[in-house]
Amino acid sequence: MTITRNDLKVFKPELLGSSDEAGGLRTKNAIESGKLNELFSAISDIDHAQSAIDIAKCYPALDTNNTSTLLDGHIFISEPPSDPLVSLMLVESDLLTDADRMTDMKEIIESGVTSGRLIRDGGPGFLLNQNSFSADYLQSSTLFNGREYWKTTTLSPGTVIAISVEYSGNEVGEWPRKTHFCKVVSATASTASHSGGVRFEPAIPFATPDPNQGVNGESRCTKLRFVNAVSPLVFHGVARLTAAASAKSVAVDSTKASLLPAIITEVPKPGNTITGGSEDGGDLTASQVFDKTLTQPSIEGTFSYVFTTPDVLDDPDGLIAISLLPTGSFRSSNQVQSVTIGVGNITVTLTSFAHTHINDNITLRYKSSYRYAIYQSSAAFPSEKQLTVGTIKGAVVFDDSNYPSQEVYERAGETTGKLYDGVELLATVDYITGDITKHNVSRGTFTLTYAGLVESSSVVAAGDTTVSFQLSANEPKLNTFYLQVERISDRAIVSASADNNGVVTGAGISGTITNGLVELLFTNAVDLTTLRYDITEQYRQLPPAEIYGLNPLRIPNEGIVDIYRQWGTVALQHTQYQPISAPAVGQSKNIRAGARFTDITDANGASLWTPTDEHFTVNKEAGMVTLNSDFSGFTAPFVLSDTIGELALVAVVNDAELLLSNELTQEYPINSTVASVQILGDLQARVGPVRDMTAWSNNWALDGAPATGNLNSVDFPIEVSNDTAVNEEWVLLFTSESAFRCIGQRLGQIATGDTINDFAPINPLTNSPFFIIRAAAFGGGWSAGEALRFETIASAQPVMALRTVQAGHSQVTTDKAVLSFRGNES
Repeated sequence: MTITRNDLKVFKPELLGSSDEAGGLRTKNAIESGKLNELFSAISDIDHAQSAIDIAKCYPALDTNNTSTLLDGHIFISEPPSDPLVSLMLVESDLLTDADRMTDMKEIIESGVTSGRLIRDGGPGFLLNQNSFSADYLQSSTLFNGREYWKTTTLSPGTVIAISVEYSGNEVGEWPRKTHFCKVVSATASTASHSGGVRFEPAIPFATPDPNQGVNGESRCTKLRFVNAVSPLVFHGVARLTAAASAKSVAVDSTKASLLPAIITEVPKPGNTITGGSEDGGDLTASQVFDKTLTQPSIEGTFSYVFTTPDVLDDPDGLIAISLLPTGSFRSSNQVQSVTIGVGNITVTLTSFAHTHINDNITLRYKSSYRYAIYQSSAAFPSEKQLTVGTIKGAVVFDDSNYPSQEVYERAGETTGKLYDGVELLATVDYITGDITKHNVSRGTFTLTYAGLVESSSVVAAGDTTVSFQLSANEPKLNTFYLQVERISDRAIVSASADNNGVVTGAGISGTITNGLVELLFTNAVDLTTLRYDITEQYRQLPPAEIYGLNPLRIPNEGIVDIYRQWGTVALQHTQYQPISAPAVGQSKNIRAGARFTDITDANGASLWTPTDEHFTVNKEAGMVTLNSDFSGFTAPFVLSDTIGELALVAVVNDAELLLSNELTQEYPINSTVASVQILGDLQARVGPVRDMTAWSNNWALDGAPATGNLNSVDFPIEVSNDTAVNEEWVLLFTSESAFRCIGQRLGQIATGDTINDFAPINPLTNSPFFIIRAAAFGGGWSAGEALRFETIASAQPVMALRTVQAGHSQVTTDKAVLSFRGNES
């Protein structure tokens, strides 16, 4: 039987909306194409004012009264909403089942963050709504060879942790097993004279047992844990082309989307430096480490580039705190396969999919031995040298042998020479002289040795013509970047600024900002110790969990998700429209030859297409539409649309670009859509393996020994149909030699039957049988307690769609998104 457009339908679940009961099984209520608010409700004024998240379940299905197969059924968002404050995506998960309701779907979305590595067992007994605990609980001890070793965990603001109640055995009503996810707001370490603390948000909404409280014979049941943030979900979104595409490179306006509504606040950060020194007395002439940068232009078809580098600095023994390994980049770091150090040279090898035909530079960065050297404190400090910020790594040996040796470092972001181990501040190093000032600590006196990079004070004084550094902002607003620096020659101040794309221009200054890395080139040498820059950082404030029922702390990356992925399939397409006025039989319209999809719709969005070409005929090869009626019964005005499109495989995902595995077959103009495709697989109602067993005790995970009776499913196969079969595990549990109960794993008992008559239990949502077992298939020999098990697979798969509305004033009064469902005939 031929499959037509009418056989491909997207069905509604039992309940749409935002209630906890929304979702459920597939119904026979199909989403009406072209009609607004069929899947999601209208966006209200409150939604626009407060922001909103809406989740909807639907069922793309092959709806025929047979078992035809739709090969590789797939679904994607072919047209995004026109309102920039509204986004739509599909959330793909292996965990989504037909029976799932709204609470289940939210739990699936939150499955990306789970409890992880243990910080401390025997955590404090938290009270209801408590939001802090002593830093002493970040210390834990282990015994080894009769000696006790202590470890202190450092928590930084922004770290997400889990507080849980864990024990074995049956759950105890007073202490139910629960997990609370929270973010550290502030953390101070304990010292000899001060007890530190950790404050977190949100407050814990339940109490937990004290360390000595016994639960099922166990103590220390309150656990503090880190979290694992690896999302098992795949997100499918849509973006528009920012430039015409006809080859492998596809430029899009975004490769990410925000799953959560967020309020963006901007905080100016003026007067930043890239050298040492701070309000705590650090020396302003101390410098951070700067890479030496070499570039070569790309050559189409060339994937290896050799750089002459006689001055590569090496640290084979890992003496210092930073890596000296060279790094390479071309358009993005994931297009570099390897960086190989040779004798006096370094080879940067690109991946086979690198876009070498695009005119861009291969960049190599490394630390130069012409400028830097490794210094160890066991030697005299060299004259006219100074230590560099962030490179110092040391070792501390305590005079009291009960305390183990510790490594010491500078803390990230600090530029004052303070050296810490995992417990406390131990000493301060002077960057200019290399001298160590020890502090009084609780573990007593100690010996400290260290190593770090030093550079020539005269080299620093001579100035630099290049520099690269990381911005002091995680989410910078690039067009607010402004810098000033003194020229060495005349001490005049020169300045530069950046545009929205991170291109830096100024008087004798040029450069770029990419992923927070600033790379600058100066026409004349400048004094980098005088460089100051301003930048505005953007902060995303996420809604609390109680507003939408989604906990932002359980969604990785603050809800910013990838809507494309490597090895994923995308659909590129472009639709053009033309009006049809005064339709008449025989009238013809030109469309693009080879258009993948053609339709005529009326003012209500109703399609005039029919399998018999009642209203129009399409000559795809000639690019011609011929009208066969005057469209009586439909409402003017009428619009003819033709869509060109194709599917493609993604090889590489960059920030605003997709690299495809093959050239496109045609050109797509700017503003064409590029959608990530959710592949549903072959859609066909079918029956899984049929098994009989001597007994069944409500254990869906296990089968038993074969029964005396046997179902003859070879000569009399269980019958299903695309329009009624559901995804379900079934068991027929015999209550006598001929009678049985029919039970579904999710649906429960739905009917009783016997072996004398055909068994056809009715699906109340479709008013047709779930399946049919002919009486002749049963045979004889059945006994009470025996069971027959099988699975039915539907020609429909549940899909989860998520709409996000950002807070703001919208000028769009009528909006829509288009969901496309396609496949091939078998």
